[in-house]
Amino acid sequence: MRATLLLLTLISGGTYAAGFGCTDQPDQRARLACYDQLAEAIAQCAGQQDQLDRLLCYDEFSKAAGRTVPAAVAPAAPVAAAPAVVAPQADPEAEFGVTTPKAEAIDAITSAVTKVTTNPYGQWTLTLENGQRWRQTESRRYKVKSGDTVTIERASLGSFLLSAEGRNGSTRVKRLD
Repeated sequence: MRATLLLLTLISGGTYAAGFGCTDQPDQRARLACYDQLAEAIAQCAGQQDQLDRLLCYDEFSKAAGRTVPAAVAPAAPVAAAPAVVAPQADPEAEFGVTTPKAEAIDAITSAVTKVTTNPYGQWTLTLENGQRWRQTESRRYKVKSGDTVTIERASLGSFLLSAEGRNGSTRVKRLD
């Protein structure tokens, strides 16, 4: 605990140490003794059980360092609201599967497959009618061919499930672009 407080004092309390004159000590031992005293003062404040007493102790510590305790900030005068600019909304289907969060999200899309390519590991990449490309992320076998109608829906933890029309089961996919 004492070492942690000393480290906290050395790292973040350097400005307080300057206020107490610790950085002005030419001898390293004297400077460390000064830091030790600061750590003990912080530990004494931290040891206060009552919140108000603890706060007053820290305030006194700040005053001793030559720091002023900031007063409550007065609320600013109300500012006239600027006219709202409405940005044009993109097609929700075109944004489906993009990992950046959007305000309007849809849960599923249905489209026809226009192209299927397979990598050396047997996983395929689909191109849909709307131009989206999706890659299979699971290693299990799931057959999809060009012309099939597929549905891609949101699943848990930000993943997506693809299911082909007329087939049981589904496989996990990830949008490429």
